[in-house]
Amino acid sequence: MDLKGRVSLPAAFRQTIDIRSGSPKVASGLGRTLRMTFNAALKCIEVSDGLQIAETEEQMNAHAVRVSEQTGELVGDVLDRLEAETYPLMKDVNFDTAGRMVLPDRLRAKAQIGNDAFFVGRGRRFRIWSPEVLRAVAGGESGDVLEEMEDLLAKRKERG
Repeated sequence: MDLKGRVSLPAAFRQTIDIRSGSPKVASGLGRTLRMTFNAALKCIEVSDGLQIAETEEQMNAHAVRVSEQTGELVGDVLDRLEAETYPLMKDVNFDTAGRMVLPDRLRAKAQIGNDAFFVGRGRRFRIWSPEVLRAVAGGESGDVLEEMEDLLAKRKERG
C-alpha cells in the first residue's frame, strides 16, 4: 500500500478478470471495474469483477420479482432492500492497465488495512485482507493461505 492508498492488483487476478470481462453479460466499459464491500463477519474487503457484478444483479432482480409476486411489494423496493443487505458500504473501483487502484478509505479502515494488503482468490470473487486481521480471524482462510502470506511477507522483509 502506498501513501495514497493505492495497491496493485496481482497479475494473475488481472488475467482472470480480463478473461471473465469478455462475457457478453459484462457491460461495455466495465471490464476494469471492481465492486468492493466490507465483509463484516470476516473483517476483510470482498471484491467482485464485472461478470460477478452482472450475475449477482441478474440473480437479485429475479429474486426481487419472486418476492414481489409473493408479497405484493414493488420490485424496486425489494431490490433496494436486497442491494443494501448484499452490498453494505459498496464502492465501485477502477484499476489501470498496470493493475493500480485505490482502496476506498472507509473500506480500508473497516478492514484495518495499513501498509500491507494480502489478496486471496475465492473463485468468483477475491478478498483483500490486513495480514494482522487474517491471522486473528479463526477460519478466515486455510492454513496454506496463511503460510503463503507469511512466506511472502518474510521475503519482502528480506528485500528491505
